[in-house]
Amino acid sequence: MATKTISPMTNKVIYDTISELVGEDTLPIVKFLRNRKNISEFKIAENTKMEVNTTRNILYRLHDHNIVTYNRKKDRVKGWYISYWTFNVKRIKQLTVQIKDEKIRKLKDKLGKEEANKNSYFLCPNICTRLDFDQATEFGFKCPECGSLLNQQDNTKTIDNLRTRIDQLEKGKE
Repeated sequence: MATKTISPMTNKVIYDTISELVGEDTLPIVKFLRNRKNISEFKIAENTKMEVNTTRNILYRLHDHNIVTYNRKKDRVKGWYISYWTFNVKRIKQLTVQIKDEKIRKLKDKLGKEEANKNSYFLCPNICTRLDFDQATEFGFKCPECGSLLNQQDNTKTIDNLRTRIDQLEKGKE
């Protein structure tokens, strides 16, 4: 297996990865936790101007992917447990590679299907649907949405586009 090179972790790469994986609503917390360690959930909520319950929910979603880690300590006065959170930048590097590999795998699957069915796709002129030969036969070569007669599609450009996207991802340009 070839060694994978990981591009430098810019803020854009970090935030794009987290946004894609866990959601854009997590970014204020991630931005606050960057380069900080062991910050209480109450301090995080206060600084991000979110409710504590919302903050906890987001922290647990991030924790599900090991993007953040935490330690729990018991407050001696109140007897409550307080969690202290830390951003795990090393995990982002792994997730970035995993997401990229998954995109490449899906694109290669789609490319394989497109190549196996070259010129066997049928497209509605109103762009309601795109069907393979078997599906088009089932519907009598008429669009199941609007009833228009389906046109055979030359999928050469689709195949070329998929190859280009795969190549860009494999070379780290996307």
